Amino acid sequence: MEEQKFSVKGVFQKSKEYVDTRLKLFKLRFVERSSRLIASLIVDIVKTIFAIFVLFFFSLALGFYLSELLGSSSLGFLATGGVFLLLIGVISMAEQPLERLFMNLSIKRFLQKWNDEIDEEDEEGKQD
Repeated sequence: MEEQKFSVKGVFQKSKEYVDTRLKLFKLRFVERSSRLIASLIVDIVKTIFAIFVLFFFSLALGFYLSELLGSSSLGFLATGGVFLLLIGVISMAEQPLERLFMNLSIKRFLQKWNDEIDEEDEEGKQD
């Protein structure tokens, strides 16, 4: 068999190829993770928009229902507005804990989506 000779040029070339490959892999993983995050964000925005529509229609239904009970459209919708003012007041009193709660939930969701690929690789490694 032929003995392989040590070559600085060969080592440098292989090192450059390795660094290029690692850089490409990093870019691909970054694109995959960021696209997963963006897709999740878009789905959350669409769900929020639909939730706002649902809240709007429930508010209209409550306004019309209270209008019938109170005998006046103005009073029914005024009472509905009062319910929302009451909700705003309750939320304002609990603003700091709610901010912390939503911040923690956002961080957990972000990290979960960011690390999904790592979990998938771990599961594949366990199956082998």
